[in-house]
Amino acid sequence: MTTLATEISPLALYEALNRGDSLALLDVRNEEEFKMGRVEGRHAAPGVNIPYFGFVDDEEAAVARIPFGKDERIVVVCAKGGSSDYVAQLLRERGYQAVNMVGGMLVWGDFYAVRDVVPPTSEFQLVQFNRPGKASLSYLVGSEGEALVVDANRVIEPYLDEARKRGLTIRHVLDTHVHADYISGGSQLARETGATYHISGICGYQGDLKTDGQPGEIRVGSIVAQKIHTPGHTPGSTSLLVDGKYLLTGDTLFVESVGRPDLGGQAEPWAKQLYGTLFGTLKDLPDGTQILPSHYANASELRDDDLVVGDLGSIRRENEGMQAKSEEEFIEFIRANMRPSPEHYGKIRQINMAVLSVCDGTLMELDLGKNECAASKGKG
Repeated sequence: MTTLATEISPLALYEALNRGDSLALLDVRNEEEFKMGRVEGRHAAPGVNIPYFGFVDDEEAAVARIPFGKDERIVVVCAKGGSSDYVAQLLRERGYQAVNMVGGMLVWGDFYAVRDVVPPTSEFQLVQFNRPGKASLSYLVGSEGEALVVDANRVIEPYLDEARKRGLTIRHVLDTHVHADYISGGSQLARETGATYHISGICGYQGDLKTDGQPGEIRVGSIVAQKIHTPGHTPGSTSLLVDGKYLLTGDTLFVESVGRPDLGGQAEPWAKQLYGTLFGTLKDLPDGTQILPSHYANASELRDDDLVVGDLGSIRRENEGMQAKSEEEFIEFIRANMRPSPEHYGKIRQINMAVLSVCDGTLMELDLGKNECAASKGKG
């Protein structure tokens, strides 16, 4: 908890949940907002959703619904931090150990936890940015004063700050595909830094940036990053093999599942492409290859060091989407795990293709909620 007895920051709460600290979560948003996404960490904390207006309309009845004792630390959560502050104060007056999560889910949705994938003493730098509110992962590769950013999310300041702190100039920005679940910051980051923007020509990007959509290599200082066409989640999906060992897979392959091939309305044709990628294009990569995806489905996928990463050998043995013995069996797995695509994903895709422009408030609204990119009904 923070030194202030009445509040906790989203980052401090995230770290407390990952440590397994004893606390409970009281979410006072309405039911629909709660379903869109909630506070999660590597260790599950007991939680309950009791909307704020219940405390306003009938305080006694709402408090009676709280399943936590007065000796438990309760973190109260709302959309922007105001309603939760009111409820936390109300509960403290009644003897509860309640604190407010500052900024609410708006801040939770936009903060990044930064972790080194390789030791800082290595000849190059590989950094994972984890955006817990979206369960999204992005990356910075640095070497000899130069940097490449992969799958930047909407808020780009953390990438600029991290590059500056490490003495790096961002020369390249790459989106592994046209994202449907979050607003990409890739083109904005490239525009602000003057970096080359890499996105496959198949993706249909219509913006005014000069792009490099060709296969080949990206050189970052002394490090070579190889662009590999890995279609399936989308026809233009690209993975990036860094230093011959670290494969940044975008939404093609996750630690515990594979990318959904149905978000573009072409489930079976794209599933065939994805099968060819997973069991053909990637088949010659050694088991020791480190898989670094752009999403995770559950916070339980975080390792003890707070990284989401898996070696390809273990993923081949244990990942549910990698167990198919034939293309037909893989397509059947996809069919069995299809579910409705969130309605706003089509609009997000258009924004990321630069064919639709909306105001900042709409961007923030569309960007809320956890991703739904894994091909599994039980994930995402």
